[in-house]
Parts: sequence; structure tokens; C-alpha cells
Amino acid sequence: MVHWSNTSHVRYPKTRAGKPTVLPAPVPADFATAKREGVLRVAAEFVNTAVRRQRVDVSYDLATPALRHGYTRKTWATTDIPVQPYPLSSAKYQVKGSFTDSVWIQVALFPDRKHKDVQATVFDITLKPFSNGKARHWLVDSWAPAGYEGLPSPPASARGPLAKVEYKGGLSQRWLFVPVSAFAFGLMLLVAVGVRGWWRGNRALKRYRSHSL
Repeated sequence: MVHWSNTSHVRYPKTRAGKPTVLPAPVPADFATAKREGVLRVAAEFVNTAVRRQRVDVSYDLATPALRHGYTRKTWATTDIPVQPYPLSSAKYQVKGSFTDSVWIQVALFPDRKHKDVQATVFDITLKPFSNGKARHWLVDSWAPAGYEGLPSPPASARGPLAKVEYKGGLSQRWLFVPVSAFAFGLMLLVAVGVRGWWRGNRALKRYRSHSL
């Protein structure tokens, strides 16, 4: 038998005394205020520039200091930025959460004609408010894949090359139910085909028995 001893000299730090730090839960806020302050316009402009990789220099002023940390305006314009690109044709926006210190939006992206092999996908974009009063404005703080598999059908604007990203007020959640509706339709179709096959088989069996008698 061979025994291998642990020769590691790792020393784990001791637990600090006192109560653990508990971060406060986000406070919900009326989205209408953020909408009036142009939060959707900022999100759409960021997607049109930073994500699409067109006029990337414009998106520098749309990002929070945390997102553009380590970048100057010149280095940000080189397009080597911490924002995952996408060959965008069009997008749909859905507000997922509105709080006093942030707004969470999911963006469904659809590829242009030159990138048909690229799948449509959904990203999460969060924005944070800066300044107060009339100077209050919103900046993009993060952009990351949402990992959401159900996608809405591409809008008509996706058929044209490089269509502008659009956003609308009163965002509906209906597009989330499109995959469910498609699944239900497919299930009903399979049931109908099965019933039809059973009916034909039963009818043929009756004919066979009548002739054999």
C-alpha cells in the first residue's frame, strides 16, 4: 500500500467576527418615470452602436464608468470592448424589472441576411440612473446573454438588411407565449394525425372482416 500525504501549505482565512453583511433588496419603482427619462432610447442606441459594432464611439457616453473601466474614449472606439457583438437586423425589448437604482430589460435579437447561420438570441441589459432632477439620465451598466431558449418570431423589419432597432412603450409580454402556442399547435396536430390514422385503420379492419365472412 502507498500513502500520499497532503503536503499543501494552504491556510484558509478565519471567519470574521460580527454579523454577515446583508445587501438590501432592490426597491421597485414605477417604470413610467424611467421611460420618460429615456431609458428605452438609451438601451436601443447602445444596441445599435456597441452591440452592432457600428459607430462604437457613440456608445462610450452611454455606458457607466464601471462598464467602461480601463478604457479611454479612443480605446473604446477600437471596438475591442467588453460587450458581446451581434450581427443585428432588428430587436424586441421587454421590461423585466424597474427599481429605484436600476432597470432590467431583456432584448431579443435577430440576425441580418448576411448571417443566416447565426441563431436569434436573448440578452439581458441593465441600466442605472445618474444625477438628479432634470439632469437625471440612464446609462448601460451590463450586457450579458440571458440563456433564454424561447424566442419570439422575427418581426417584419428583420427581413430588410440592417433595419433600425425599435422600441415601444407599454411593452407586451405576448411574445414570450409564442413558443408555447407553437408547441400547443404541434401537439394538436400530432393528436389529429393519430386519431385520423386510428379511424382509417379501424375502418379497414371492419371492411376486411365483412369480406372474410
